[in-house]
Amino acid sequence: MVANRAYRSVSGDHVAVDSQRITHAVFHHEEEVMRGGNLALPWVLVLCCFSTAVVQRAVAQDTSTPQERAQWAEVTHELERAPLDDEVNKQGEAAFKRLSDVHDVHVLLCPALLSEFNGMKYVYPHTITRQYMLASGAFQIENPDKAADARATALAAIESVLKTYQAFLKQKPDAKAKQLDDLLKKQSQGKLNDALKQCP
Repeated sequence: MVANRAYRSVSGDHVAVDSQRITHAVFHHEEEVMRGGNLALPWVLVLCCFSTAVVQRAVAQDTSTPQERAQWAEVTHELERAPLDDEVNKQGEAAFKRLSDVHDVHVLLCPALLSEFNGMKYVYPHTITRQYMLASGAFQIENPDKAADARATALAAIESVLKTYQAFLKQKPDAKAKQLDDLLKKQSQGKLNDALKQCP
């Protein structure tokens, strides 16, 4: 789950609706049992088992696997090297959506940085914002001992964004953004931490 962003699993909503219908059906069949004997009992048991299976599947979908987390980190680093590659972008988008949906990974984000990247007038704004969020998650996945360190997470994410930006410039020299150029300048001066002053 990405902190400070309201993501909701569509499949989760569907499960909630289905569970309500299943529950209604179970109670309906229980009433039939009371009125007409035990003929409906097998159906009640089947519906109960099905309801349990649906809920268990929903929980599993909301929880990431170690393989998924490793893949997210790998894709994040691939995007640093090849942000214009179509296949890598597809993988990055899938990782971004899945990371936003799961409930067992809580990505720490700096609201000021997120707002700055999201509001940039740039030819690739979504890619930069996505990279910031993916890189924040990747840092926490690769450094579980620092998962609660918001500033370390933000610094690593900015560095990842700048790698992605430089990869853009290698292929598209005119794809410049003042905010990112300013961050590159601070990085070259060893003052990148100054960009975190607005972060909690």
